Amino acid sequence: MSRSMSLMPRMAANNIRKNGSVYFPYIGVSVFAMFTFFVFGLILKNDIIWTLPKGAYAVMLIQIGYVLLGLIMLPFLYYTNSFLIKRRKRELGLYSVLGLEKKHIGIMMLWESLFLYCIVMVGAIALGLLFSRLIFLLLLNLAKMPVDVTFMVKPGAVVNTLVFYAFVMGLNLFVNLVQVGKSNPVELMGDSRKGEKEPKRIGLWSLAGLAALVLGYRMAIMSQLESQVFTDFFLAVFLVVMGTYFLFTSGSIAFLRILKKKKGFYYRPENFITVSGMLYRMKKNAASLSNICVFSTMVIITVVCTVSVYLGMESILTSGFSRGYELNFIGAEKPDAGQLKQEVQAIAQRHGINLEEELEYNCVGIRAYRRENRLCLEGEPYDYSGWIHVSLMTLEEYNRLEHAEETLQPGEVLLFSSGPDFAGETVSFEETEYAVKRELTDSSIIEKHTNNAMGSDYIIVMADQEELSRISAVYNVDSSTQESFYYGFWLDVAEPAAEGELAAGSPMAEENYLENEYSIEGVSTAAGELSGEEDQTTQEKSPEEAAIDGFSAEVGQYAATLPGFAGYVDHRERMALDESMYGGLLFIGIFFGAIFLICLLIIMYYKQITEGFEDQNNFEIMQKVGMGDREIRRTIRKQISMVFALPLVGALCHTAVGMRMVYMLLGAIGFFETKLLITCSLGGCMVFALVYSICYKRTSATYYRIVRKMG
Repeated sequence: MSRSMSLMPRMAANNIRKNGSVYFPYIGVSVFAMFTFFVFGLILKNDIIWTLPKGAYAVMLIQIGYVLLGLIMLPFLYYTNSFLIKRRKRELGLYSVLGLEKKHIGIMMLWESLFLYCIVMVGAIALGLLFSRLIFLLLLNLAKMPVDVTFMVKPGAVVNTLVFYAFVMGLNLFVNLVQVGKSNPVELMGDSRKGEKEPKRIGLWSLAGLAALVLGYRMAIMSQLESQVFTDFFLAVFLVVMGTYFLFTSGSIAFLRILKKKKGFYYRPENFITVSGMLYRMKKNAASLSNICVFSTMVIITVVCTVSVYLGMESILTSGFSRGYELNFIGAEKPDAGQLKQEVQAIAQRHGINLEEELEYNCVGIRAYRRENRLCLEGEPYDYSGWIHVSLMTLEEYNRLEHAEETLQPGEVLLFSSGPDFAGETVSFEETEYAVKRELTDSSIIEKHTNNAMGSDYIIVMADQEELSRISAVYNVDSSTQESFYYGFWLDVAEPAAEGELAAGSPMAEENYLENEYSIEGVSTAAGELSGEEDQTTQEKSPEEAAIDGFSAEVGQYAATLPGFAGYVDHRERMALDESMYGGLLFIGIFFGAIFLICLLIIMYYKQITEGFEDQNNFEIMQKVGMGDREIRRTIRKQISMVFALPLVGALCHTAVGMRMVYMLLGAIGFFETKLLITCSLGGCMVFALVYSICYKRTSATYYRIVRKMG
């Protein structure tokens, strides 16, 4: 007894070595999965990430990715384990026939699991320790956070990884022991050749799959950017996944059976062999092919989104506001626009900065709730989705701003929507109705994005000041005292001034002013702070950043002394925070794209192994019915190519339909570059098709090694 027990570890090690074609890919993907899980844990457990500027956004996204990673890896590693145990059942059945008791087989499988656990954990933790700092620096670089930080390895991340993979291995071992324990030796010997079970009620499930896919496609095509878009997205994904599964497992078989019933088509040599072979293969492998299709879709969409966000980062960061630096004045007494611009330009010159895309205009802002073509003063409580901001402007001001020569009659307006078109011939201000002479398609104030349904602003041009005053009064706004003057611009650093010149030109140059609204009281406080010790963080800034800081601070101080001053906003801090958040998204996208691709490759590899073992016997049968070697090889190669082409075609269809919903979702973060997304989608699909073909060729080498002894 003791001797047989002592043989179990040696047998387990030999089994892993002898079944290397099956075990080594599993070990490789497990090491990669646990390496990724370990690195995410290291980043979350590292105290430094919590103290970095803007680190909260990265931490939040990494936490989400950490949970999603576990949810993806658990079923996937369980699924790949099913391939392992399926290929091993014949061997385990042989052990049982030779007299090895099931308890001994169970102990041997326990030792195999322990060996695999140790190999995977050593590999994953070693890779994590080796590359974790590099990956952490990648995250910091994408999130635009300081990279000169110390990265510490926390034991908690190691423990979490060990526990998580122990749970995965324990679950797989339990399932394997149950399957082996319930089967007799004969069943074990035959199970290795069994495919996936053919579903019952094929016609019903085929219709259900078609209905689910059509409904999911319809939701993706008809989706709009609103509060329920994320719920619709997950529901559409669920329907498409279920539809894909049912159509592969039932729909493909139903379609092939229909072809089989067409005697004129089926009883031809080339069609007879192809249809029969495909029917046999789809019965055995449809479920796995549906998984390949789903993972392929996930790879394409993840890569497309990641690349699109990376290339469109600048437009995303600037989509939420008109200009990067904004001065606002409200009231009857406002500064002279010419004098204000002249002074701001003088400040810019002292700091070696150029002003770009300057914009100034007068308007009256009101808040309203849109009900069809009516702008109401009151809305439903907490109805934030119905709230809109309206800027009322005179025709004279509009023509000056846009260098236009528009004309309006009393009772007519021009209307611009930053989101979807207003699409109404009239617009009513409560009970007062105006005719929309023309809906404007562009504006100097804000860009138009028809996808920006959640943040739509309106600019309405009135014929004269009298009509503007009358309409603003409807919304309890006195245009004479609450008219706004806006002055905004972008900056271009030409040649930063020397440090001494900067200090002489701007007493506030050394103070870092980011995303602040200045007031008269705030300026005196800031000035008092400047008399103290120099801000330490300024010393770490580049000359360009120091110049912009000095300019921004001096402009804020100057503007606060002017009549009607309402606020000065420097949007750099907001842009930096957004960049940090989107950088974290890119980090997640890179890793999840790699994970989905690895999952796809391992499933393809195991399917090639399955097909190879199946065709060893099929070849002999086809020889017995009189087919030649060349014809058999050509037929099998054609069938295998068709089997693996179906998931690719399905993935490309899913991607093409899903891109509209992806566009809607990206619109929620300010991405409105339609042409860029289309380009990335086309490029992503072509690159993936190429990678998929290469992977198929590489994994098919294993298939041909298995069947090369045919004949």
